[in-house]
Amino acid sequence: MEKPNVPPTDAEMARELAQVEAEPLLPAEKWLIGGSLALGAVLLGLLLWVSRTYFPVGSN
Repeated sequence: MEKPNVPPTDAEMARELAQVEAEPLLPAEKWLIGGSLALGAVLLGLLLWVSRTYFPVGSN
């Protein structure tokens, strides 16, 4: 008889993940991470500038 398809417990999953070797990031992945962080910082600065320029607080 076959065993029913039972999901692994947290302890079994932790043991399996502990055995997996970490893979280094590829250069393209590093570039994507850096580009995403830079783009996020630039867009956050743009949002701050737009909000202060067009929606000033307390200047009535």
